[in-house]
Amino acid sequence: MLREQTFSLRTTAREQILIITAEVEKALGSLTGGDGIATIVVPHTTCAISVNENADPDVPADLTNALRALVPKVRFEHGEGNSDAHFLSLLIGCSLSWPYRAGKLILGTWQGIYFVELDGPRSARKVAVYVNE
Repeated sequence: MLREQTFSLRTTAREQILIITAEVEKALGSLTGGDGIATIVVPHTTCAISVNENADPDVPADLTNALRALVPKVRFEHGEGNSDAHFLSLLIGCSLSWPYRAGKLILGTWQGIYFVELDGPRSARKVAVYVNE
């Protein structure tokens, strides 16, 4: 049976990385105490989700700066002016599958779950955690 737990995030900048490992683990723990693979989804087209270093607080800002440099100033036709955010979301991805044991994510020592805002600030970004047991 597929089960879901959703939580909301608030972002404060146009490009911003939030480490949401604790929030994902809380949602996962409310769904299961077992073992399996969780699917974590951001149901938006101008943000993304990934796994990266959670130990050094400089890494999110460094990666945000690198993402900004990755997309050169090109002319996009999309009238909202956020096609760069759509492009980066396409590259990074809007879902993540990750193993868990006893209801906890199996992450490496330095790993954390990244929510990547690409078109903020936004007051109510959603993250959904799914398990199928």
